[in-house]
Amino acid sequence: MMPRLLRALVAYVVLLAMALGLPVALYALVGPPWPARLPSMEQVADILASPDDGTLFIAVLQLLVWGAWAQLIFVVICEFVAKARGRRISPRLPGLRGVHRLAAYLVASATLAVLSPGVSSAAAPPPIVSMAPLHPLGQPAGDEPRTNERIYRVQEGDSLWTIANEQLGSPRRWPKIWRLNARSEQPGGHTFTDPALIQPGWNLHLPSKRSKPSNTTAAADTPPVSNAAPTPGSSPNPQPSPTDAHPAPEQRTTSSVQLSSGSLVAVAYVAGISTAFIAARLHRRRRRIPPGTDEGVTITPEPEPQPEIRELHRIHRRTVAQQEPPMPTDGELVRRADSIHVPKQAHIGQTPDGRPVRVDLEGPGVGFTGPGSLDVLRYLSVDLLRQSSNYRTQIIMCRGLAEKLFGLSPSDLEQTTTALPGLQLADSHESALRHFEETYFQRRRMVLERDSSDIDELRQLDPGEALPVVLLITELNDEVYEHVTAPLTSGQNTGVGAMFLGTWPGGDTLLVSDAHRVEAAEGRNSDAFAGADLFNVTVNEAAAHVQQLASSQVLNNHQPAHSSDDSEPRWPGPVLVRLTILGQPTVHIRDRAEPVSLSWLQLNTLTYLALHSTGVTRDQLAAALWPDNSGKDIHNTLRHLRSALVTATGYKNPDPKKAPFIGASTTKDSAVYRLDPQLISVDLWEYEAALEQARTASTPKDRTLALAKAAALCTGELAQGLTAEWVEDQRYPLTRSQADVLAQLAELLAEDDAERALSVLEQARAIDPDTEETYFRIIRLQLRVGRRDDAARTAELLRQHQRSLGVSGDYQSEKRLSEMFHV
Repeated sequence: MMPRLLRALVAYVVLLAMALGLPVALYALVGPPWPARLPSMEQVADILASPDDGTLFIAVLQLLVWGAWAQLIFVVICEFVAKARGRRISPRLPGLRGVHRLAAYLVASATLAVLSPGVSSAAAPPPIVSMAPLHPLGQPAGDEPRTNERIYRVQEGDSLWTIANEQLGSPRRWPKIWRLNARSEQPGGHTFTDPALIQPGWNLHLPSKRSKPSNTTAAADTPPVSNAAPTPGSSPNPQPSPTDAHPAPEQRTTSSVQLSSGSLVAVAYVAGISTAFIAARLHRRRRRIPPGTDEGVTITPEPEPQPEIRELHRIHRRTVAQQEPPMPTDGELVRRADSIHVPKQAHIGQTPDGRPVRVDLEGPGVGFTGPGSLDVLRYLSVDLLRQSSNYRTQIIMCRGLAEKLFGLSPSDLEQTTTALPGLQLADSHESALRHFEETYFQRRRMVLERDSSDIDELRQLDPGEALPVVLLITELNDEVYEHVTAPLTSGQNTGVGAMFLGTWPGGDTLLVSDAHRVEAAEGRNSDAFAGADLFNVTVNEAAAHVQQLASSQVLNNHQPAHSSDDSEPRWPGPVLVRLTILGQPTVHIRDRAEPVSLSWLQLNTLTYLALHSTGVTRDQLAAALWPDNSGKDIHNTLRHLRSALVTATGYKNPDPKKAPFIGASTTKDSAVYRLDPQLISVDLWEYEAALEQARTASTPKDRTLALAKAAALCTGELAQGLTAEWVEDQRYPLTRSQADVLAQLAELLAEDDAERALSVLEQARAIDPDTEETYFRIIRLQLRVGRRDDAARTAELLRQHQRSLGVSGDYQSEKRLSEMFHV
């Protein structure tokens, strides 16, 4: 607390010195900014016409100094106004970028003083707006009937942000357009699957103009489950099956389900846990090894899931089958759950008339008291963990509270934490608070350093960078107020929030009965929670569900087992990851024999970034990976690639501000991506460095050493197996250069080590078999060391290669061969 208050005090002193001390000093040194009396036009003309004795220069300098002070005060006032509104100045005033940054830093530091716990209750939390009811499996219902919608044809340069601004009156209403058009078929055979990608000529449904803009951006809890959105309430309740181990649960509304234990959960929650089970089952089937021919084939039943998982899976299958006959495949269900959009709210219950109740994940926070509060927090924790893939959400809590919520032993909890990147456990209550506060200040610095207004703008600038919503779940005590008041009541969205066990005066507090109903609510948004039934799960259900989520993550990120054969080549370092693209693209991890298994798209991404070591823009990467302009899912691709490398290496990112392995630097208009050379080495980069050393070598010995270093990296044509156009354009130049390196090295070795020179030339012939000069040099050297039969075989290899190219009996080649053999 003291460093923050000291920083605020220093900022106040500097601001007062600029606002009051500086003009007093200027007045004493250069006088007032206005003249004692206004000169006449004749006097002005005489001054301009006569030689300057320094008076005019001093007057101009005086005006410039006072003008600079006025600019500074103007920017400080603007920053104070922007701070009060919770937004920074945008766009920046031309020529004042440096002044803006200084003023923003001073104002942000000064306002830390008013964020102390003593005045936290003065900060009014933003209102919580109830969202539209959900369709089955969590698909949001349309805001207006389809009969009131309008059709908009996409123009060049459009985005959902600009269309919402022009057509709906607010750019922040773009999610309405996305919900109405998600997975719709568009001209040219395209399907609208990415809100960041729209093309000219597409037809988009727009909501009715009568709808009012929402002051909260809705985030889809789960991806749409069908192209045609069903009407709420149209799905009949699931019917019991004679083979069910439990009676069919009572489905309270189309957006909630009551389980046989009495727990109440959202349908989206059911779909999330069931999808995790499906993903684990799918990966287990993919990696199954069929029995050998000497083994008998038997019909073996599938392993039975835990009852808590089986019940959710059956509900999920029934609901999907009712909505989408025929039943989608396992792969399709898993693919639909692969969202990258950061959720802004959590669906935590429903009002007595069935309307959903939601809480903001980024904001002032909510406290839960009463006998049912633990079950509600259990549900909320698991619900956020099921959405944590692709760096969407992250929960911070201490181990003691996690054991209480999930009912897991310390060893099981440790395994679960390792498998779930969205669960960050701290050893103590105090360290969890420090971690949360550090995250908040890191986000604040990111916003300032990148000239953004808040974390949402950063996410829009670079959706590929990991900026999840960070939620602290903790029990309240006196220490909590000191650490969380500033992050939760600052008025600037930094992507952090909190849920508490206890009374929380900074936001809302809900008294939850043992029947999980809100008996009383305090706070600005208390009316939204009155009488609501909150979702909840038992400790046994929470344990089973969170372990199922962890199991699916482990199987999804599984790497091949380490080989016990010590003869396998190992990457010894010095950095974590070694990417080789001369030859077949391969990714090795330090001290591991087996390479990392990556998808074709991930290898293409790494290869393209390796070929552009200084970085590429988002548009360049999109054009390279998707030249047909379909499916430019850059953000998801980068997140999966980073996740695969983090899992394979076990890398712990020391700087959450920086995305691991693939750095992302954002500008106002785009983002630039490049491989991090501190974590990834590339054989091509070392090859190019060795070529430069050979070019600048001052002695034959140094040149030989540099060429030998380059020759060791000559392992084949660029990116064998990849067929993209950008690979083809660079493939032969690199092949030719490798053959030239090997030819030069052989020439330097020929006098002292003919056998090694022959080996190097054979390597050159294997890499570039089209260059006939390589054959002639091999033959000449073989004849020189008395290996005439080998020389004849090399000559026949040349003739065979010529015939394969349709060039047989070439006169010039045969003449050279005849001269060499008859010398």
